[in-house]
Amino acid sequence: MKKITLSKTQEERAKELTQTSIFIDGLCGNMINPEPPIIEGKTYLDRLLESGITAQSITLSSPSAGFESVLKEMYSYYNLFDYYPDKVMQIKSVSDIEKAYKENKVGVIFSLQNAAPIGSDFYKWSILGRLGLKICQLTYNEPNIFGHGCMSDQNGGLTFYGKQAIREMNRQGIVIDLSHVGERTSLETIDVSSYPCIFSHSNSREVTPTTKRNLTDEMIIEVSKKGGVVGLSSHAFLCHHEEGIQPTLEDYMDHFEYLINLVGLDHIAIGSDVYEYYTKFYWETKTKLLYNSPWFFETVFNADLKRVDQYGNIARGLVALGLSDEEIKKILGLNYLRVFKEVWKE
Repeated sequence: MKKITLSKTQEERAKELTQTSIFIDGLCGNMINPEPPIIEGKTYLDRLLESGITAQSITLSSPSAGFESVLKEMYSYYNLFDYYPDKVMQIKSVSDIEKAYKENKVGVIFSLQNAAPIGSDFYKWSILGRLGLKICQLTYNEPNIFGHGCMSDQNGGLTFYGKQAIREMNRQGIVIDLSHVGERTSLETIDVSSYPCIFSHSNSREVTPTTKRNLTDEMIIEVSKKGGVVGLSSHAFLCHHEEGIQPTLEDYMDHFEYLINLVGLDHIAIGSDVYEYYTKFYWETKTKLLYNSPWFFETVFNADLKRVDQYGNIARGLVALGLSDEEIKKILGLNYLRVFKEVWKE
């Protein structure tokens, strides 16, 4: 799409929508361990409070972490909630999200990007569910005992343990997340689950075809048919038009426009995948090497959405698409809220 330029009235409208909507980021980086850097004298938490965000889905530990690491990370967040009770709170219910919105606090939704820490230990689902795990991916990029990740050599389907995990997440009220999950495993999960699933941070493979992390039209359509949503990500390797060239807000908005035409406004949400604690050393010596990525630290995040204090650019882009306030509010948070109400059984 053309370079986004808004009138003064449109800019004011976008700012008001950012600050007055229930705004949920379906996948974002750590608040602590490590804490992102102070920018212009403001801590990460203070910048979140000013950004307009209502709740963030926070990944507990790395996708390769074990069960004990997940528990330690939960413990750290419990301490955060106790230390800043006027700024941040845990989200265990839709009413908690509404409370965070009314009290101008940042809500933290516990999530995992890999169910591997549970493994075949069925009882661990109940423990993590009671401790507040609300969203969980079946796999990360690689295969595990539940199914196949999107980077697997084989496009395999659900396993016995995968079907068991779906039943248990349905019973516990844990949203099933299929970002990073392989195509066949994703489609079978959507079919088997009694509740809507989400892709918390994935985009259209038709718009950006150079990565298997993005979704086919069939995956987007099938998750939408069951009432689920796709959280669109601003991450460079998910929304670019030319590999290695840093994308902009306009490139990101092309994915919104495509999904609006494909499945409609009720099945689109936000999943920024912004990780502010990343450093050049971390990216270049770990993630880039692990996945043989063509992206460098300077280009791996969207030029207009590298930090949480840039959340307002999302509303600016949606205003530029000509959407109404009601439609924008759905994308910013109400579509997630609908899914959460159903899955969390409220």
